[in-house]
Amino acid sequence: MDLNANLQSQEGPAVVQKATSTVGKSAQLLDLLAEGVTRFSQLSRITGHSNGTLHRLLKNLADAGFVSQDPLTKDYFLSSDLLRLAAKVESQFSRHAMVSSDEMYALRDLTQETVCLCRRMGTRKTIVEEVVSPHGIKFEYGKGYSSRFHSGATGVALMSHMSTDNLCYLLERVPMIRETDKTVVGAQEILARVDEAKRLGYAISHGEVTPGTASISVPLHDGTGLYALTVVGPASRFFPQSAAQPVLAAAERIAARLK
Repeated sequence: MDLNANLQSQEGPAVVQKATSTVGKSAQLLDLLAEGVTRFSQLSRITGHSNGTLHRLLKNLADAGFVSQDPLTKDYFLSSDLLRLAAKVESQFSRHAMVSSDEMYALRDLTQETVCLCRRMGTRKTIVEEVVSPHGIKFEYGKGYSSRFHSGATGVALMSHMSTDNLCYLLERVPMIRETDKTVVGAQEILARVDEAKRLGYAISHGEVTPGTASISVPLHDGTGLYALTVVGPASRFFPQSAAQPVLAAAERIAARLK
């Protein structure tokens, strides 16, 4: 069970939800190009844009240095400028990923489930490193996968870094949107879960970001207040409570190395 947004099926790329704003349309095109959808006809079919709109969007992206076109095949590709920008972003957490790597692999081997290093970025949380379960049936999100800051065990673990005042400020001003029917969105319930995570040292969730998952997440006390270590697997196989002590110990060792 692979949770990457795979647009290339055996029958060809799927149709995606049509973006409405110019920025949204441009971002959608960049995402499709990153997935390997390079032909104009494919991009047009998937996005539903008219030829004129698609030409304009691609030209604007090319003028900005984000997209280039092969003069022979007429295919479109992401430019090296985007790789440069991506490298700058990745450099912000490369030390954390490098230091965490051995512990993440050891934890993956112990639990046989996917292990993620996650970072809060504003009102989103993002996977910055991932070690995938060896099982055929698994949850694999991929580096760069992003979801709302308040959802799931990882969200609770990351929120446990924050002061009550700062967390209440966010909960009052940021829309609490459900990612599944199990996503907790009530401010008081979120605060209670964060308090429990601070007491236990970890948070557990079931199906709050993706249906069918079970996960455990531990805040990484490295001095930044931005990272958490998470293990996620199918709820039918993975019992998060049983992994609490190994995940806590791994997070403690990683944090010690980072300080």
